[in-house]
Amino acid sequence: MIEDLNEDELKVATKLIFDGLSMAKSSMEQILQSPISIEKIEYGASDMDVAKFGRRDAKMYVIKTELMGELKGTSHLIFSETEVSKLYQSCLPPSVANDDSNESKIMKLEFLTEIDNMVSAAVITEFSNFLGVEIYGKVPSLKVIKANEIENYLEEESSELEQVIHFKTVFEGKELDISSEFIWVFHNKFVDKIKGLV
Repeated sequence: MIEDLNEDELKVATKLIFDGLSMAKSSMEQILQSPISIEKIEYGASDMDVAKFGRRDAKMYVIKTELMGELKGTSHLIFSETEVSKLYQSCLPPSVANDDSNESKIMKLEFLTEIDNMVSAAVITEFSNFLGVEIYGKVPSLKVIKANEIENYLEEESSELEQVIHFKTVFEGKELDISSEFIWVFHNKFVDKIKGLV
């Protein structure tokens, strides 16, 4: 747990996490061609504010990247159905965004997983270089679930790791009117690596 770090170790860990998320923010800006800000960074498993998505049964798009190599973990990039629609309209050609053919649906989903691929890869690269470990992300997978099911889904996902480090941020895109959650869960080996550096 991140609480196991002393003051100096915590400074190193929080700077690394901030730098990784800043790289992810830049990657998101690049792919969306729109300014993005980091609204807040939270440590530890915190409840998700389901109310902000509107109805509890609102459709949510959860894109997962599993971390492989010397450090195990997962990331989840979460958009509401409304935000996904805005992304399609702003970032894809109208011939794709407004089309419901199977081909267009596939292109839309590939666009979402590519956003996740880029932002996750930015964090992974930063962590890999800083910690001196070989880590990489698997191909992102997308799951559509109801807003009120997200908490249980994330809990089940993190239960596969023995001890975990949680941190999350909100990427705010005022021009696009989006506010996506970016949640990371790491095995406790993350703490060991930080302690080894300080």
